[in-house]
Amino acid sequence: MITHRLEGETMSDFFKLDRNIQLRIVMMFITIAIGSSVGPNMTIYYVDYFGPFVTGILLVAVQVAGFIAGLYGGHLADTWGRKRVMIGGIAVMTVGYILAAAMNSPLYINPYLTFFGFLMATLGISFASPAEEAMMIDVSTLQNRKFIYAMIYWVINLAVMIGAALGGWFFKTARFELLLGTALGALLSLVIVVIWITETFPASKRTVHGQSVWSVVKSYREVFADKRYLKFMIAAVGATVIFSSPDYYLAAHLGQSFHNTTLFGVTIFGQRMLSVITVTNTLMIVLLMGTMTKLFQKWSNMKATAVGTAMQGAGFALSFLLNDFWPLFLVAIFLTLGEMIVTPAQQSLRAEMMNQQKIGTYSGFSAAMRPVGFIISSAIVSVSAFIGNIGAAMILLIATGISIWFTYLSVVMLREKRTV
Repeated sequence: MITHRLEGETMSDFFKLDRNIQLRIVMMFITIAIGSSVGPNMTIYYVDYFGPFVTGILLVAVQVAGFIAGLYGGHLADTWGRKRVMIGGIAVMTVGYILAAAMNSPLYINPYLTFFGFLMATLGISFASPAEEAMMIDVSTLQNRKFIYAMIYWVINLAVMIGAALGGWFFKTARFELLLGTALGALLSLVIVVIWITETFPASKRTVHGQSVWSVVKSYREVFADKRYLKFMIAAVGATVIFSSPDYYLAAHLGQSFHNTTLFGVTIFGQRMLSVITVTNTLMIVLLMGTMTKLFQKWSNMKATAVGTAMQGAGFALSFLLNDFWPLFLVAIFLTLGEMIVTPAQQSLRAEMMNQQKIGTYSGFSAAMRPVGFIISSAIVSVSAFIGNIGAAMILLIATGISIWFTYLSVVMLREKRTV
């Protein structure tokens, strides 16, 4: 009874939000669902045609290109406005998905142009992303921002679950139809932006920086001068190391050390255990995020971030030391609870830390810092050969402590600004 009442309140709150936010959440669901349906499977596709070595190079090139596009899109979001950048990025994404679909039709297959199509899609998504986040911040308030980010996080997980299921079921047997559906979904997002999304950053507030490379460098130089935001970005890197653990050391640990077991007639080995953890995490978020948001809405962002980060970091560190199904399953529940507590608060804090006149630039810089955390996570896999799982767990706990401490330092500076 209580759960149904909370869910009803959550939907009621959603319909009270600015229409741009409502539409952006719908677009986010579409974009992430279609991306999740094909993205993970494209690695297998590339390996089949290009081999693992070339595939690795191509994937790195895509990440670098997306990194640059995100920085440039963030700068232009403060120069052109949000809607123009969103239209440009989503249009490129749509053309890329259409090209990828056309190159995998029953009549003609071209893996080279397929890669180029997905490269275009990644560039478009990365280019538009800072403007999309900036638009959300423009029309939200300190009072409703935590709820908005909780709703977004719920939608992301629901979209990933649906998209991954569609991709796993249809990518091999109905690839053209799946890619065509992806292209149509991207086209729908473009139509929503062009017709219904309104500009949230008027020309009177925009920066006068140009569009050249030097203008971009000058714009981000101002971000580097913001000590409070840099402290928060150090905390964000630590948080990235934590939440990316399943993709890096935890996957390697379970693949090498998990004790195989049989559950309900199904053999669970390392890779399947990782899937169990992922599915448990996603289902809990989809089913419980609304309730958790209501339960912890009175906590300050700092308290929620500290407690949630500690739970998530300690949970993943402990999982590095475990080898059996039930202990790992229980730890997965524990760390997911921490994740649901920390995510809305951390994202709300990030929005408040930004210079409100340069939200696009700050959003672009925030997106660009994530690969730093991924690099550290991948390094843990490499050094684990020398320090073992205990050493890997210690590094993760250090990253957890750094994330909490630098969040605290940035929040102290934010409070000082409020009192001035």
